[in-house]
Amino acid sequence: MPLATPAPHIIVPNFLTTEEHASLLRWTLENQASFVPARVFTGIDEDRRRALVLPDIGPFKMPFAAAAAKQYRSWVAQMGLPPFDLAGVELELAAHNDGAHFHRHLDTQTVMGGDGSHRALSAVYYFHREPKRFTGGQLRIYPQGSHDDEVFATVEPMQNTLAVFPSWAAHQVMRVECPSQDFADSRFAVNCWLHVRTRPTTESPKQ
Repeated sequence: MPLATPAPHIIVPNFLTTEEHASLLRWTLENQASFVPARVFTGIDEDRRRALVLPDIGPFKMPFAAAAAKQYRSWVAQMGLPPFDLAGVELELAAHNDGAHFHRHLDTQTVMGGDGSHRALSAVYYFHREPKRFTGGQLRIYPQGSHDDEVFATVEPMQNTLAVFPSWAAHQVMRVECPSQDFADSRFAVNCWLHVRTRPTTESPKQ
């Protein structure tokens, strides 16, 4: 029997321009008070997921979603995945400070779209303040359908990079160590989920 290999994934370097990256970091720090504890499908459970999140990324929502929508077909092709028509883009800003983590999970288990769609592709954009004052926080991606914790690919949370992988791929965020415990020193990420439609819309046809 062939050995299992991690699910397909790609890294997109320099996803944002230098100016966009700086603006996003500045806006994130200015909106610290709006972050709330992250939830999983059962509610707040820090044994499974510990992070602070902000579901609305303000002025960055439309440009970020547009960039993902423009490039996703290329990402799908590079990973050898079946093409799909995009039904929508879901975004979340996350801050991982000292002790933050997210146990192994599937993004398709976390939420279903209320509009007859579900997550097909996951992307994580990494950014942080310089100099970097945290360690850990790596993304681990596991083989499809395997429960083996010994086989995985590791993605480092590198500045201004985007990691892309199928939403059905099991993955986890390793524990973050941030000695200062200062919010500004967190491992920041924009979590992006691209949805595929699973049933026809009920909207009336346009006249």
